Amino acid sequence: MKILFGFVLSTLFVAGPSLAQRPEAVPRSTASAEVTLFNLDVIVTDPAGNPVHGLTARDFEVRHGGRTVGVTNFSEIRGEAFPSATVRPSEAAAPGGAPAAVPPAPRPPRRIVLFIDRLQIPDARERGELFDSIRGFLEGTLGEGDEAMIVTWNRSIRTVLPFTSDPESLESTLASVERQSGRIAAEKADLDMLQDEDAWFTSQAADPRIGSDSGGFTPTAALYAQQAFYEMKAKTAALTGLTATLGGMDGRKILVLVSHRFSRYAGLEFFLRSRTGVEAMADPQTKQFDTKRLLEEVARSANANGVTLYGLFPTGMDAPTPSAADPIVTAPGLNGQPLGGREQLAVGNEMEALSFIAEKTGGVAASGAGSIPGFIDRVSADLDSWYSIGYPSPSGANHAASVSVRVPGRKVKVRVRGSLQEKTPEEQMRDRVLAHLFKPDARSRIPISASASAEPGPKGKFQIRVEIRIPISSLVLLPTAKGVSGAFSVFVASVAPEGDFSEVSRRSQTFEIPGQNLETAKAGHYTYELTIESSGPEARVCVGVWDEKSNDAGFAVVKVAGS
Repeated sequence: MKILFGFVLSTLFVAGPSLAQRPEAVPRSTASAEVTLFNLDVIVTDPAGNPVHGLTARDFEVRHGGRTVGVTNFSEIRGEAFPSATVRPSEAAAPGGAPAAVPPAPRPPRRIVLFIDRLQIPDARERGELFDSIRGFLEGTLGEGDEAMIVTWNRSIRTVLPFTSDPESLESTLASVERQSGRIAAEKADLDMLQDEDAWFTSQAADPRIGSDSGGFTPTAALYAQQAFYEMKAKTAALTGLTATLGGMDGRKILVLVSHRFSRYAGLEFFLRSRTGVEAMADPQTKQFDTKRLLEEVARSANANGVTLYGLFPTGMDAPTPSAADPIVTAPGLNGQPLGGREQLAVGNEMEALSFIAEKTGGVAASGAGSIPGFIDRVSADLDSWYSIGYPSPSGANHAASVSVRVPGRKVKVRVRGSLQEKTPEEQMRDRVLAHLFKPDARSRIPISASASAEPGPKGKFQIRVEIRIPISSLVLLPTAKGVSGAFSVFVASVAPEGDFSEVSRRSQTFEIPGQNLETAKAGHYTYELTIESSGPEARVCVGVWDEKSNDAGFAVVKVAGS
């Protein structure tokens, strides 16, 4: 369900005060300079893949935008759930010349999003092994303060279980998704039709009376591929929105993408014959729906919001066996392999996309049922032990910059996100509004309230009217020649019952209060009205109010009265 909205009306007034209230002093405004502190979650493993414990800040070399930076904040989160390797820290200035050991830090809360694509796994055993592994992962990982969120996708977000640590809610949602996954992949029917179409056109070309395939099955394949590309655009937009949602939360944040189709070249398999070889990748038509730009957007958003992405393609490679029912043109030669090349190229196409976003954000990717246990162990181990490294933004640094982390002189492997991006206060506020749709913002300071009502609108839409009340005493008021002034912004986002959520819109409002009205005004509130156009009246709406002078904010989630 797509939510469309825009501000269509904005009115501002001062409510009448209670005369018994005592006026408060006008809040002071002071200038300050904020220093951005970048933070990196760093995974260090030995050659066997075991977490490495005992390193100190001196062991790490951090480069930001190609320049070495000094580490100012450092901690090790050391779990005990997996085998590990402990190393002797580098020699550092410490009493008696002893190594400067750093005690393990308390583990921060962990936020886990499971994004389960339109899975189609007809084999009950394989399906059960996948979902049992996911259940074991959540059961073994979620501890005190941790939460998980489940999102499903079928051409749009279909189900959202908001962040919870309740095992019954998680199990109920997973059981529902598992039941819906026991179907044959829709692409199989499309590929079978294309194969029959190809055989018919090939026979026409071989007929001396016709002698041409008139373009063959390619025009039909291009239509299927274009549809796959549009789905990738929608899917990557949803992932970008989810990473922005996580950006408004604290703690260690990961998103696990369990994918049915997440392709580097959307619809590649539709252009391939069953026995196609790697030479097909040199054909420009197989690459006309390149999704690299979309993948880069997902990785960029994840890195900007401190989210690590993990990708799993659980079905792996199909292994169809030729039969007498297949067209003769697709049959292997006497000495040929029974399995064609299309399946291998298709899996490579999926893994290229999943590996791209995982490597860019410090995660891992895997394919096939046999890889699931190892994949789950890897994600669990990453959430059990890691190093947190922080440093101030270098002077003159770009808004976005590449980062790299090394442990010189050690035989270890280091995984870390590939870039960082400094976010503006407005970008941070947009993330917090999205996040508040699913989890209350713990940093909320302005006690706003909101209510909503809906009525039918033009073209089958609904008009949702939202009224926001903002206490004037909670806003910073700056002295002017005539009294005081201030400014705030109203941010709005909405989520449909099915789970689709909108982008965040913003409107700014300045105000001035004459000096003779100040005491009265501060006992009252501003009321801000806006209208959202929605395809249904059931949407949940989150409003955020940002004081542009103090950077304080307040949030409220409202449902339409009676829905």
